[in-house]
Amino acid sequence: MAKIVALHHFAVVVRCNSLREAAAQLDIHPNVLARHIAQLEYHMNAPLLERGPLGIRLTAAGELLAAKLGRTINELDHVARLIDDLKGLRSGGVSIHAAEGVASAILLPVLTAFSAKFPRISVKLQVGTARDAVRALEDASCDMALTFFAPPSATITVVKHLRLPQFIIARPHHPVTLPGGAAPQALTGYEWVLPGMDYGVRTHIDRVSTAAGRRIVPRYEVASLDLQRQLILRAGALGVLPRAAMADELAAGSVVAVPFPETMPVETSLDLCIARDRQPSFAADSLRRELERALRPLQAGDTESGAQVADFRRSQVTLGQSS
Repeated sequence: MAKIVALHHFAVVVRCNSLREAAAQLDIHPNVLARHIAQLEYHMNAPLLERGPLGIRLTAAGELLAAKLGRTINELDHVARLIDDLKGLRSGGVSIHAAEGVASAILLPVLTAFSAKFPRISVKLQVGTARDAVRALEDASCDMALTFFAPPSATITVVKHLRLPQFIIARPHHPVTLPGGAAPQALTGYEWVLPGMDYGVRTHIDRVSTAAGRRIVPRYEVASLDLQRQLILRAGALGVLPRAAMADELAAGSVVAVPFPETMPVETSLDLCIARDRQPSFAADSLRRELERALRPLQAGDTESGAQVADFRRSQVTLGQSS
C-alpha cells in the first residue's frame, strides 16, 4: 500500500512540476512528500527527480516511470471499483469521453437520469476529438467513449454504431434555404464555421465536397460547439451539425436545418466504444446500458430525418414554382 501511495504522490509531483505545489495539493508537509519520493527511488534503485534552483526535473528513469504511471494508476482505480462490486456496493465512479456535438444533446439527459437512479455513483465527462477518446480508452482514463468516426484501434470495441445525417444549420431566410441555395455550386460562396481537420466530421466534409468538385473552405475554424452556435446565430455563418445538436434552436425557429445536396451526402458515424480487454465495473456497465437505450430512438430517427429531407426538398420545388 505504501508503494501505491508513493506512486500516486509521484504522479502529482510530475503534474505540478513542483514538490511544494504537489504537497499543497495533497495536503501533506513537503518533507513527508520528499520522504515518499525517496522511498520510491529506493524501491526503483534509481533517482527519479533532480532538484535544482529552478525547480525539479525528471531523470531518464523518472520520465520512464511517469510515462507508464498514468495507465497504472487508472487500472488500480478500476480494480478498486471491481472490488467494490464484489462487496455488493453500488457506488464509485464512471468516466466517459464524448464528442462535444453529442455531449449536450444526447449525453446530458442520460447522465442526469443516471445520477438520479444511482446517486452514489459519480460521473466524469471529458470532451474532445475521436483521437482523444481512443487515447483515453487506451490509457484507462475513461470507461467508454461516444464519439464521431472512432479511428480503428486494436484495443477498443465499438459496441454501438449509428449513421447520423449532418445538416447545414443556418439562420432563417439565409440564401441557402431558398430554392437552389443548397446546390453544390452555391455552397462555396457562403461563409462557414467548421471544426479543425483533427475532427472526423471535418475530414469527411472535406472529402465529400472535394469529390463533388466544390470544396468548402470555412471562414471560421472553431472546435467549440458553443462558439459554432454563436457564429451561426450572430454572424450568419453556416454550420454542419446533426439535428440533435441544435434541437432547442430548431424548436424555437432561430435556425433551420437544410439537407446537403444528394450528390454531396454528409453523414457521421456515431460510435459507442469500450476497451476490448477491460472488465467493466457495475457503474460502467450500467451507464453503457442506459446509453444504448438512449441511442435506439436516435437510430430510429434516421427514417424521420430522411422524411424531413424529402419534405424540405419538396418545399423548395414548390417555392421555386410559385416564384
